[in-house]
Amino acid sequence: MRHNRNIRYVIFQVFILQMVLFFGCTPNDNVVRIYTESDSPQIQFTIDELAIVFKEKHVNLVFSNSEDADIQFTLQPENREIKTEGFRINKDDDRINIMASDEAGAMYGGLEVAEQIKISGLKGVTEQVQNPYMERRGTKFNIPLDVRTPSYTDVSDVAQKNIAEMWNFDFWKEYIDNLAKYRYNYFSLWSLHPFPSMLKVPGYEDVALDDVQRSTVKWKENYSTDGHGFCAPEILANPEILIKISMDEKIKFWQKVMLYAKNRNIDFYVVTWNIFVHGAKDKYGITDDIDNPITKDYFRKSIKQMFVTYPDLGGVGLTTGENMYGHSTKEKEDWAFDTYAQGVLDAAAEMPDRKITFIHRQHQTGTKEIAEKFKPLIDNKNIEFIFSFKYAKAHVMSATKQPYHEGFVNDIGNLKTIWTLRNDDTFYYRWGAPDFVREFIKKIPIEVSRGYYYGSDQWVWGREFTMKNPDKPREIEIVKHWYNWMMWGRLGYNPELSNERFAQLLQARFPESNGEKLFTAWQEASMIYPTTTGFHWGHLIFSGTLKAARDAQDLRIQRQGFMM
Repeated sequence: MRHNRNIRYVIFQVFILQMVLFFGCTPNDNVVRIYTESDSPQIQFTIDELAIVFKEKHVNLVFSNSEDADIQFTLQPENREIKTEGFRINKDDDRINIMASDEAGAMYGGLEVAEQIKISGLKGVTEQVQNPYMERRGTKFNIPLDVRTPSYTDVSDVAQKNIAEMWNFDFWKEYIDNLAKYRYNYFSLWSLHPFPSMLKVPGYEDVALDDVQRSTVKWKENYSTDGHGFCAPEILANPEILIKISMDEKIKFWQKVMLYAKNRNIDFYVVTWNIFVHGAKDKYGITDDIDNPITKDYFRKSIKQMFVTYPDLGGVGLTTGENMYGHSTKEKEDWAFDTYAQGVLDAAAEMPDRKITFIHRQHQTGTKEIAEKFKPLIDNKNIEFIFSFKYAKAHVMSATKQPYHEGFVNDIGNLKTIWTLRNDDTFYYRWGAPDFVREFIKKIPIEVSRGYYYGSDQWVWGREFTMKNPDKPREIEIVKHWYNWMMWGRLGYNPELSNERFAQLLQARFPESNGEKLFTAWQEASMIYPTTTGFHWGHLIFSGTLKAARDAQDLRIQRQGFMM
């Protein structure tokens, strides 16, 4: 094992030297020497970012020994001042030491140093300690995998134009790299029923779907918002094969994506709504009947197989109640336990060293009933059971203090929760108000929080498709809306990040502008959203929001008070 590590370390040194040659180093160039005792991919990533910043300043980065280094990474797992994912930056004359208890913290520390150098140069780096405020900082991504396995957002232009991108590794590489820079440490893919597009389930092999398809049907203006009708006969009868790919190749693709995410300190989760069986309906007798024993067996084996197939999968999540109309809370949770919980317990028993996170959304069921029913998971030392709750319903951009969670917090007792932060307010406009986000995050009850995930329904934060004069390839949405996504990640990690820093980042990105004035103008313009949404409130997707305009003939939406 030590021999293999030494080989990797030598390869890493060669990589750094090759990078130096690529940058064209000569004896007369400015040079910064760097040393790290670790060859982890997280630290390699942050060194790459440092190299980019130094190249912009016409400075070369070279590998050095510890004694001569200008920048040094040091891992100190025994340092109690530095928490998991935290870091300390010390300066001794012009020497910078980035200390962390783990590789993730070293990565974030390196990114902080790179940012400070970009803003004010090497001498402008300041000493500091940063530890994460929210442990988990994630994103919500409704994923359009295939017309046969839709998400809630699939009956829309944005989803149809992004199906192929979901199978493009370059997209995920850019997405994940930016999440890491923004300090997110997990992302969740949401689907009504993803398993036929991601798995070969033992005993149900014919459910697995080769290729990636999109429908060529003329889509209607409006569809149900409860997930029904997305796989109507006329939709499935008009397929277009976007990508020829076998299930084995699909599995390798997602294994590659999950590993890449892990190498950026980002966990990967899959979250579903239930009971939907798109892509599997009527095969082997599978239906969406809550009492169908075949369906229960299929779901249980699918959940186990997710962990068998994907070694870097962080966890799964579920929603009960979405397609369980007419059933009691007990019936819903009995089904969820017999399928999802038993599948996770099966995986944990087969892989006793595997750590698994299980997310149960508190949605259309009862918190206390869930905690009682899922006690075998809660008591399992290798399974982390956490709730999920819509903290601001569908509108985070409404008010910094939200009134919906008090009863829920009392009900969960000693358990923890992930907060759903639904941004169904702004899809097109480039929103940015750090003061609002900072205050919003600080008012979340931290004592019961494991973190949050930020994202939307009825939108896919994939690759943009609306620009009249786009870049090629078109920008991914979280780069187009970089300021918005960056502040929700960065302020979740450190809510004390100052407005001065945001103004400096704006100045660096738009050097022809005045960063302070741009910061103020951007924030004041963005506050139109919470001012308006807070005044004209509607807790659901299409009510009380400025995000988009709908067909004027949709009288149901008009009666809800939709604002143009």
